[in-house]
Amino acid sequence: MILHIPHSSTFIPPDIKFDKTDIKQDIHRMTDWHTDDLFDCNHTIVELDVSRLVCDVERFIVDEQMEDHGMGICYTTDSFGGLLRTVNDTERSRIINDYYTPHHDRLSASVQAELEELGSAMILDCHSFSNEQLPHEPDGKRPDFCIGTDAFHTPSALVKKLQNELKSRGYSSLVNEPFAGTIVPFEYYNTNANVKSIMIEVNRSLYMDDDSEYIRTKIMVNNLINIISTYN
Repeated sequence: MILHIPHSSTFIPPDIKFDKTDIKQDIHRMTDWHTDDLFDCNHTIVELDVSRLVCDVERFIVDEQMEDHGMGICYTTDSFGGLLRTVNDTERSRIINDYYTPHHDRLSASVQAELEELGSAMILDCHSFSNEQLPHEPDGKRPDFCIGTDAFHTPSALVKKLQNELKSRGYSSLVNEPFAGTIVPFEYYNTNANVKSIMIEVNRSLYMDDDSEYIRTKIMVNNLINIISTYN
């Protein structure tokens, strides 16, 4: 199994400049806090090492909807809807070359290696989300867990197993609400059914303010990982 962790880093490289003078609140609101630890396990991990404020590797190269929100590959809008940074075409190309493309190359290579070794590959797209709806986010309920799926690459039986496990442990869950989809490398998308993918989003209100609840949440995430890793 391959764990994709795109939004856990808070690192801003020194050559990245922002129009906004104080981005601390944006980092606080936009980071998928502790997903590198919550989803820590003995599987292949593909993790971005810079903040999503620098590069969001879960966007498409051409993503008109998110670009209109200023939340494409290079964020130009902050988490409050104001100006974050100005990005010209040269800077955007640099960000893609330095961060976006190498990250996706690592993900693709990991998927290919698993296909060659096992004949199939499973991607777990690892995220967290705020209990507060941000300006660029869709309307919708805020469950404890959101399960993101793809019609071609996500087995419906696996989704049901995860929902049953969450319900049995007292957690609420929704499928593709408030966030939908799951990452699949472009070269396999809708063409290779042996590449499977599912997204797990954890509501940060479950674990950010209490150490015992953090441990409880991590145990729950580990249960989900075990179910996904043993799915055939």
